[in-house]
Amino acid sequence: MDFVLSKHATDELNKTGRSQILQEWINRALTTPDYSDRDNRTNTIRVWKRIPEFGNRALRVVYNPNTEPITVVTVFFDRRYKE
Repeated sequence: MDFVLSKHATDELNKTGRSQILQEWINRALTTPDYSDRDNRTNTIRVWKRIPEFGNRALRVVYNPNTEPITVVTVFFDRRYKE
């Protein structure tokens, strides 16, 4: 899936400890999420994907579906995610 990173998402990925998040994992979360929901307040979609290569932690990706290509607003490992 084609996507671009917002400035905020790029800044988040450049933070210490988050540079380990791979573009491949973001793509995996976008194409085959474990869970997703829509935030009507911000008109974004939130998806979560467990990443086995990173201790099975849940990667959260928030994106704007109304852009072409879609824009990833933010991305991070979500400690609060429960299946």
